[in-house]
Formats: sequence, structure tokens, C-alpha cells
Amino acid sequence: MVSRNVRTAFLGAALSLLVAGAASADDPAAKAPAATKAPAATKATPNPAAKAMKQAPKADEVAVLDTSKGRMVVAFWDKEAPATVANFKKLARQGFYDGTGFHRILKGFMIQGGDPNSKNPNAANLGSGGPGYNINDEFNAHEHVKGVLSMANTGTPNSAGSQFFVVHGNAPHLDGHYTAFGHLISGMDVLDRIANSPTGPNPSMPGENSKPMEWTTLKSVKIMSKSAYQAMAKPAKKTEAAKSAESKPAETKSSMGGGGGIDMNTGQGTPSQGQSSGQSSTQASGHPGHDTVEKAKDATQPATPPSGGETQGGGESGK
Repeated sequence: MVSRNVRTAFLGAALSLLVAGAASADDPAAKAPAATKAPAATKATPNPAAKAMKQAPKADEVAVLDTSKGRMVVAFWDKEAPATVANFKKLARQGFYDGTGFHRILKGFMIQGGDPNSKNPNAANLGSGGPGYNINDEFNAHEHVKGVLSMANTGTPNSAGSQFFVVHGNAPHLDGHYTAFGHLISGMDVLDRIANSPTGPNPSMPGENSKPMEWTTLKSVKIMSKSAYQAMAKPAKKTEAAKSAESKPAETKSSMGGGGGIDMNTGQGTPSQGQSSGQSSTQASGHPGHDTVEKAKDATQPATPPSGGETQGGGESGK
């Protein structure tokens, strides 16, 4: 009896195996190879251009300022004034500076721009405009020598916004009071041309002849890589050199002055054209901020510091 039960169980198990095998043979999925997992995702090849843009250091970027009197090109001091540089680049990319003018000019001292109100040369509130916010000061060790780009402020902490100035004569009394954040690598002659514009009494700066009678418009400010600028500048330089060689006698070319250039590495400069050798660079009345910096001028300076006090949108002053 037991033997019969064992045989019955054995036959049942064998029959079950046969049925399972037949079912497997009829199932297409069972015929598939054992390795049915999806292959590992292949890493997408990054876009070369996007990769290059991501890896390009910010320090490689320059600002190309095209004015009605020529082009100036600025290299930035990103490490020393990162937030200031970022703010300037942001405003430039937004077109904030396009169409504005240099509303305050003091030959031998500086030219000042960046006021959105200066899109109208006859605006009554020149020097009082801004972006509507302020940025923090980033005073650093860079000296205010000819060709340096710096931020205007009200003379109070963290009050800069959009207004900037380019130094035309060495101005050590500005060091530690204004944020220097770049310097000209091209266009020192353009700086001279703008600084030599005729000026008259400035209503917003009593006693100061700094309002331009000959307006200089900032057509555009473009941010680009230094290599892109160099590629763009090479053809222009060749054309300019060819025209110069054809139109100017040798003796004329040898006597031409560049307008008092400086070595940005050493900070040493020469007097700009039209500036007497005996004139102190701080003799020009006024300064890029308010009259709070006047106390830092030479003790022998007899001029009365100009009064100020206008505040622009966001708290910045154009004085």
C-alpha cells in the first residue's frame, strides 16, 4: 500500500514537471536570453560650446564701452571686487548703460557716467539716478590712477549703485573711499578726448565747472571674453594702422602724444595733455562721490569743497 502511494506521488511530480516545461516552451518571454536587463545608460556627450562657456573664467571677460568719441575697453579686478564687477556686468547685459552719457567731467581728475537720467543731456536731475538699489563697498588695494574704473557713492557706507567713473589723473585721496574694480586696457586716448570736453557750471555741484557743454554718449557697453574682443580688434587695428601710415607724415606721427598713458602694473603715470606740470591731480574741485572725501585733499588746497546732498534712486549719489 505504501509502495503504491509512493509510486503515485512520483508520477504526479513527473507529470507536473512535464506540464511546466510545455508551458515554458510556449511562452515567448521564456525563450528570451537570460540577460534581459536594459543596458546601462550611456552618458550624454556634453555640448562643447556649453562646456567651454561653463569653464571660461569670469576674469577672462572684458567690457567694451563704445562712446560717441571712440571705444574704451576695461579689464576687471574680479578677485578684489567680485560683487561690484558682477553688478556692472549685469547692468551692462541688461542694456542699462546704453544711451547714457558722461554727465560730470573734471579734466585731470575723472569722467563720470552710469546715471540713467543722463539719457537726456538736459535733465534737471543729472547725477541723481541709479538702479533702485545699493551694493556693498569692496574697497581694496588698487590705487586710483589714470585709467582705473571705480564706483561712485554718496560718501556713506554701501551706497554705490550704477554710477561709475574713470580716473583721468592720479587721485590718491580716493583710495579706500571708493571701490576700484577695473582698468582700461585700450582707449586711453578716448578717455583724454572725453576729459578734454568743454565744461561749464554744474547746477548740482555749486562752484564746480563740470557739466559737459559737449555731450559724450555711451552708445553701448558689451561684456565679452577677452579672446573674442582681441579677435574683433585685430582687423580694426590693421585698418587703422594702414590709414595712419598713408595720411600722416613721419614727423607728425613722431610728435603725437598719446595723452599721458600709465603702466597699470606699476601705477606710474605721466601728466595728461593739457594738464600743467605744476598742477596737483587733486586740484580739480569735486570728486566722484560726495564732499566727504574733500578732507583728504592736499592741506594746501584753497578751494572750498562743493556742497552736495542729492541722493539718487536706491541711495546712490552721482557726486
